[in-house]
Amino acid sequence: MKKLDFNPSKSTEDFRRNYKLHDIAEYNGKNLLTQWGFKCSAFGEDNRYKKVWEKGEDKPDAIISYNDKSALLDWKGKHGSTWLVNERAVNSYEKWSAEFNLPLIVVFFVINKEGKILKRKFAVLNSHSHKLSANKQWDKNKTVEFQKDLPDFTKANLLKYI
Repeated sequence: MKKLDFNPSKSTEDFRRNYKLHDIAEYNGKNLLTQWGFKCSAFGEDNRYKKVWEKGEDKPDAIISYNDKSALLDWKGKHGSTWLVNERAVNSYEKWSAEFNLPLIVVFFVINKEGKILKRKFAVLNSHSHKLSANKQWDKNKTVEFQKDLPDFTKANLLKYI
């Protein structure tokens, strides 16, 4: 077996801990989409239990549709109201958006330590401005930060963008 020549920035526990917030966002977000009459189909893979996961083409979590309109969508669970996404994910999402000619929506759920949802916002790539963050994050990832005045994640707001 080939020996890998790197030290990971995140431990397995850190990597999977990030998914706890994601899972809360996805569960609650899918419930809202269903209530609003959207169809939601899986698109990306869940990599949290793969033994070795290489950086590569990130895929959004889902394809959503309402009547004859569709969009790609990715769920993000956060503890704070800073709208950050890994730069490599944004670059990949832009490619998927162009390939399918669909808007790419990143949905942010702000969740407190008890698991209560405090805010629901979303950003649409190529519609909402973003910039490269000045510093790398604790896990050594470069991130992109979206503007502060993102729309609330509601049916009416979502329909304006798909």
